[in-house]
Amino acid sequence: MPPIKQPHQPTTPPDLAAIRARLQTAQGPEYWRSLEELAGSQEFQEFLHREFPHQASEWHDAMDRRRFLQLMGASLALAGVSACSRQPDEKIVPYVRAPREGMVPGQPLYFATTMPLGGVALGLLAESYMGRPIKIEGNPQHPASLGATDAFAQASVLTLYDPDRSQAVLQRGQISTWQAFVTALSPALETQHLKDGAGLRVLTETVTSPVLAQQLRTLLTRFPAASWHQYEPVTNHTVQAGAQLAFGKEVTPLYHFDKADVILALDADFLACEPSTLRYAHDFAQKRRIQGVSTAMNRLYAVESTCSLTGASADHRLPLQPSAVAGLAWALARALGSMADSGSTIETRAVPLSRLAPQSQAAQTHTHWIRAVVEDLWQHRGTSLVVAGRQQPPLVHALAHAMNEALGNVGQTVVYTTPVAAEPLDHQPIFLLLSIWPGCRCVCIWASTSMKHQPSATGTFRKRTIWKPGEMRALTMVRSA
Repeated sequence: MPPIKQPHQPTTPPDLAAIRARLQTAQGPEYWRSLEELAGSQEFQEFLHREFPHQASEWHDAMDRRRFLQLMGASLALAGVSACSRQPDEKIVPYVRAPREGMVPGQPLYFATTMPLGGVALGLLAESYMGRPIKIEGNPQHPASLGATDAFAQASVLTLYDPDRSQAVLQRGQISTWQAFVTALSPALETQHLKDGAGLRVLTETVTSPVLAQQLRTLLTRFPAASWHQYEPVTNHTVQAGAQLAFGKEVTPLYHFDKADVILALDADFLACEPSTLRYAHDFAQKRRIQGVSTAMNRLYAVESTCSLTGASADHRLPLQPSAVAGLAWALARALGSMADSGSTIETRAVPLSRLAPQSQAAQTHTHWIRAVVEDLWQHRGTSLVVAGRQQPPLVHALAHAMNEALGNVGQTVVYTTPVAAEPLDHQPIFLLLSIWPGCRCVCIWASTSMKHQPSATGTFRKRTIWKPGEMRALTMVRSA
């Protein structure tokens, strides 16, 4: 194919006298884009003839543009006519028994529900069309969400339409029935009943339902030698252990960020990743808003090892290695104790923890930062707050509890309640649980989906398999609540 050459524009200057004479004799308006076009010289006519690529003007095609558009329009018209064929008749039959929820085609229904995540319930509203939930929003009347949701809640509705979600009870990949499951489970339970359940293990996720907890306790009463284990990939074990270290009993801290003027976050991303993060973010934002003539806002000090949403929102951020946070927390507690009286609570609580605090160079490197934080916390006694992240060891949580008590924050910006979990146990990895189960012959596993109390859910179990690894016989159930 020869190379495409653009024609050269005419270089001869136009005859201005001829152009003026032509304009004087012209009748009516005339339009032109250049003086060359107005002059209409032979050279300009040749340029227009050669405007397109080389030898384009010599091409001869029987199909011109107009004819092509005519044929294409006729083809599209014929295609539209063929699509207007009459569809077969379909009969619309009304409900024999109308749904009790008052279901109307095209009109959504909203149901209040909760989604447990890591042992903490989140209040939600599910929008359902013809019995099919399609959208999740926060419940404005639920104290944990206040009308807001997170990414996990928005994605939870997709689990109802998971193609891998079983529609019936399965046994070794084949559709079975509940009666078959009970028939297979009964001999194993009868064998364990003779041994008081010495070979029976129950593995669940974090249980916060009082009904399910009572049922499991009833099962353990029938099988006294059986064991109940809980497992979650991300848990609050360090939070519980820190409370046990500080108070000697199981308690759960609840923070009131809407009452805190000065906040110290010790590797705690309470705006994104901690339990009850939606409520905490709402309360934290309330103190950031300027209302009326008052211009006072809360102040946030963040100590963290990686970038987080809390660190990005902090007024003062200190990047620090995770292993150095414990040493910094002890330095803060010691500096705060020096400001308090000799008989203060922090002396009796934090000093015995000093032997557990690792040696850290951060306390010596950031002395000015520590002094400024401690002075700010001390000036806002009763309206300050110290929060430790759940990825930190129990020592950091115990030091945070001691500092909050010394600052008079207990009952103001932090309160302690009984644990939400029915059995706040230590969550061990699966492989470790299997290694400490010698003589186990029967394993029952319960795991619920994220959607609870959903009217469209059928309540069927998702999966049931039976396998025999070695001498162990395990019956696994995964429940769709």
